[in-house]
Amino acid sequence: MSTAETSICISVLCIYVLRATVPPPTRANARFAFADDASLEILPSGDTQTKPIGSSIIMTCKPKVEDAKLISDMKWLDPQNRVIETLKLVVLPIESTYQSYSKPPMYTESHQDNSLSLYFNSLQEEQAGKYTCKGTYANTIYLNKSVTIDTIVAITWDDAPENQYPILGDNFAIQCKVKARPPPLVDWLYNGELIKTNGHYVIDTYALKINNVQESDDGIYTCRASVLTTGELKERPIRVEVHVRPTVEELPSPVDIIEGEDANIECKAHGKPPPRYTWVKSLTQQNLSNADRFGVDPNNGVLTITNVNREDAGEYQCLATNAAGTATTNVMVNVIVKPKIMEFVNVTEVEDKKASIQCKAFGRPPPQITFRKHTSEKPYVKGSQPDDDRIILENVQDASIGETVGTLTIDKLMRSNDGLYECIAQNSGGEARRNGHLTVEFPPSFASMANKTVWSWEQRPVNISCIAESIPNATIRWTFYGDQKVDKDPAIKQLGTGPLSTLMIVPMDRRYYTSYKCIASNLHGTREHSIELREATKPGEVQQATMSEITATTIRFDLVPPSTHAELPIRTIVVQYKDERQTWMDAKNKTLSVGSPYIIEGLRPQTPYEFRFAARNQVGLGSWSTKILHEVTPVRTVPNQPKILTSNPDYELSTFANQYEMSWLVPADNGEPIDMYQIKYCEVRRVSGEWEVLETTCQGQDIKSQGRTRHWMKNLNSDTFYKVDLRAHNAMGFSQPGTAKFKTARGIDTTVVHHQGPLISSAAIIGIVIAVLFIIIIVIDIICCCAHKTGIIYYVCERSRRKPVDEEDAKLGSLYGWRFPLPYCDQKMANVAGVTAIQDSGSGKNTIRLVKHTAIDEKEPLKEEKKITPIIDTGLRRETSITFDGKRSVSKTGFVGKDSTV
Repeated sequence: MSTAETSICISVLCIYVLRATVPPPTRANARFAFADDASLEILPSGDTQTKPIGSSIIMTCKPKVEDAKLISDMKWLDPQNRVIETLKLVVLPIESTYQSYSKPPMYTESHQDNSLSLYFNSLQEEQAGKYTCKGTYANTIYLNKSVTIDTIVAITWDDAPENQYPILGDNFAIQCKVKARPPPLVDWLYNGELIKTNGHYVIDTYALKINNVQESDDGIYTCRASVLTTGELKERPIRVEVHVRPTVEELPSPVDIIEGEDANIECKAHGKPPPRYTWVKSLTQQNLSNADRFGVDPNNGVLTITNVNREDAGEYQCLATNAAGTATTNVMVNVIVKPKIMEFVNVTEVEDKKASIQCKAFGRPPPQITFRKHTSEKPYVKGSQPDDDRIILENVQDASIGETVGTLTIDKLMRSNDGLYECIAQNSGGEARRNGHLTVEFPPSFASMANKTVWSWEQRPVNISCIAESIPNATIRWTFYGDQKVDKDPAIKQLGTGPLSTLMIVPMDRRYYTSYKCIASNLHGTREHSIELREATKPGEVQQATMSEITATTIRFDLVPPSTHAELPIRTIVVQYKDERQTWMDAKNKTLSVGSPYIIEGLRPQTPYEFRFAARNQVGLGSWSTKILHEVTPVRTVPNQPKILTSNPDYELSTFANQYEMSWLVPADNGEPIDMYQIKYCEVRRVSGEWEVLETTCQGQDIKSQGRTRHWMKNLNSDTFYKVDLRAHNAMGFSQPGTAKFKTARGIDTTVVHHQGPLISSAAIIGIVIAVLFIIIIVIDIICCCAHKTGIIYYVCERSRRKPVDEEDAKLGSLYGWRFPLPYCDQKMANVAGVTAIQDSGSGKNTIRLVKHTAIDEKEPLKEEKKITPIIDTGLRRETSITFDGKRSVSKTGFVGKDSTV
């Protein structure tokens, strides 16, 4: 205890002793009695106050006296017995409507009750210690009171980053510097497990050391600090991410880029975190990230060069950098110059000589040159060509200037070597192409002209053309009839003198039918070509004509046409035939194509006919054969045997298991039309090599349509042989049966619907379409008539109102229209083949005469007349007649007076 404290205690003790021995004071000395009880009180109470660092606190010293006004000289002393100053505010100048005040870290303030407070804005560790409050009471009694402030430092993290990055393979200390008072204890946890010091981990005072860091050391580490005396505990999670130094993949060197194009060079590196890239040109150390025509992607390491120049060649360095370090690699860049053909000239040489075609090209590296003829798909190869050793290809290169000279040498030139050639220059940057021409000159040639004879007859003009192939073009002149020049003959005119020349000849007499010589010349020689002009004639008689097949209505011939020149072929054969009672003037003609079946149809049964033949070529129809062929058609009889069409003579295989389609050729009807077919089919089986018919399985069917040539047989048994008989029928009876065999397929088929009847014909379709269009037109015309007072119907109605005569005539026509199949026209007559209608109009009578022609013989028609009673007398007299003989009609109309005789 200090001397001051001892003296205070002695004084207090003396006061208590005096109170016990001295009697109660009088009013005069009462003032001195209360002074003995005066003291100071520090709030909050307690001789020791423990406060955390950084907190704001107040300590108030309050006098405990009877009259507080008697207190004076109140002050606080710090642990060094220095008086703590009272607060004096310092105004800080700021450009604002508000003022800012500065307070000291420790100060005192007095109050109205004479108490004095001690303020700490932010308690600091160095402010700990004993603080004393002093004052004077009644100017005689000195009062004091002390309090000890003890500071506590809470756990704080001075140096403990939440993210720390060691480098793979290095030793690394995870920092965790902790500050506290009392001093704390620190331990470590890794992914929730307590770490102990070992060969890999070393726990230091403020760090956890990791030896030889591996990627497996990634994770969450917990730095845990605790103060045993206060019970404070704090944890600091620290994420540790192991960084890996970049490593760069070696780039293939050199890298070739092409002049004039855009190029990309990729640098690949590995590291953690992913590295960022920089490119530098080694020679100039220029960073290419912002250089002209260059671009660098820092994320993927791609160096882009736009519009590559030759100066871009050289060494480049790629730098890959991350938080762990930097790695570099160098690459050599070559700029390839695309080939460019500098020279490729046309060459002209004579046939059988040697020609050399040269092509010069530039590029880096020097290009390879080859040639290709435009008529060939493949280019030539170096050296002699495998398929033609006359052609040799050579290349001569000069690497210093990047030039190549390619030479294509062709020995013993041929005309086939003439043409367009392509020079092809290639290097790793691309290729260039240019065309040139090799011209092979040669004397005139008529190789493309055929040895063809030219024909004419009856002074018909004819053209003879001559084409001479040559380089250079040849000049052509003509001679004929020996060496006579054509330019002196008025019947011959020459058009063109080469390389194409044509003679226009009018053969006035036989001397023009001779050989014409075309003579072509150029500087390399002269060639001649002869063309024969011959007189063409009509073909001779047919050499042979025999009857090969005859029915009641048809006959077939085997003919041998007359022999003729190959250039004047027989085009057609004309057959003339007649009844024996007729003359050849009344005979019928039929023209048959050479090589087609020579068949005459439409004959009458049991009638004798005569036939003669003539051949026709481009000149005309030859003479009729002198030998007349006589044939008599058979009587009407049953049709010929139908022929069933099969692809296998033994039996046909059906593609279905339960049906089969049979087709046949229509046989000759022998004078009576075929009205039906009869089909009979039976199952058969082979017994000892012979076919046996199972009669109980036979089925039959009649087909009424004579136009049918195919039929489906249904409901058959699968995998079964059948025999089918087909008979044709006409009014005379049934023909002999045509037979065939077929076999159905195995398995079960779904039913296939087949059309048995004849499909609708194209004529019927056209008729339906026309009818629909006609109906549409009528409907439109009716609408136009009703709505717009226009159209055909409206015009007819208006015309009928203006002309009552036409209305009466229309009535007459409608009344008798049933007698006339053709439409009733303005002449008010109707006519069919063999009918003449005559209308008479007079006073009081209107007569129509129908004259019918009944033809027994075409030359002697009989006339039968009918008269129709007139209905209306129009007051006019008009006579109209039409005569129709089956080929043409003749109409005559006349008007007479009222009393004239018709």
